[in-house]
Amino acid sequence: MDLITDTMRSLAFLSRISVLPAWFEGYDGRLADSVRGFPFAGVLLSLPAAAILILCRIVDLGDIATAILVVATLIMTTGALHEDGLADVADGFFGGRTTERRLEIMKDSHIGSYGTLALILIVLLRVILLGDILDEANLLQALLVLIATEAVSRGLLAKFWQVLPSARQGGVADTAGSPQESAANFALLSAIIAGAIAFGFAGGLLAIVLATVLTALMFFGFSRLCQQKIGGYTGDTLGAAQQLATITLQLGLVIAL
Repeated sequence: MDLITDTMRSLAFLSRISVLPAWFEGYDGRLADSVRGFPFAGVLLSLPAAAILILCRIVDLGDIATAILVVATLIMTTGALHEDGLADVADGFFGGRTTERRLEIMKDSHIGSYGTLALILIVLLRVILLGDILDEANLLQALLVLIATEAVSRGLLAKFWQVLPSARQGGVADTAGSPQESAANFALLSAIIAGAIAFGFAGGLLAIVLATVLTALMFFGFSRLCQQKIGGYTGDTLGAAQQLATITLQLGLVIAL
């Protein structure tokens, strides 16, 4: 029951899906232990997109059109939470010369050239990669990859959050509290198992290896970049990490296929 509670609280944090108030009785708003539910929340929030994928296959819609609808559904399910973070990170990291200025830009609700370009590129990549997967994989394989990608990217997000210090006091992620290492490790391990099963089924051992290597490189590279640019994490960098993980995971699979 504790894991289910953590999953529902994580779902509320990571998406626009309504969660019953009963799951928040006695809850202080901190996610120190609840992050272990992140990959399971990723599974739940991927279900509407999975349903759209099935419907598109039933009516025999083309791969790219299907991919666009699936990605759009994922964006709507989360309220573009992670995409917004990626855009803010792009604007802040490459539009500011000092840590203070970068954080100021990231907090601004307006979007700049870097953020706009980042959004265009990330959505295009997601659509193209998913389209390639749909072209090469059968329906069951594509569904498992879709669901696993959302689970693994959230498990990675939990670990990313745990290993970095907070860069902005009083921000949303800072207020939610830094995750416990044991909870973050549980989330990451759960995600790795889910990813290995789904990607192995779709693309074999090579897909597992390539997706793991590319995602690990992204994790360490982006972590280092965050430390250099702003000294740690913010809620925006967490969203950006999730988006980048989605790309590296599916890129590894596409190369293997």
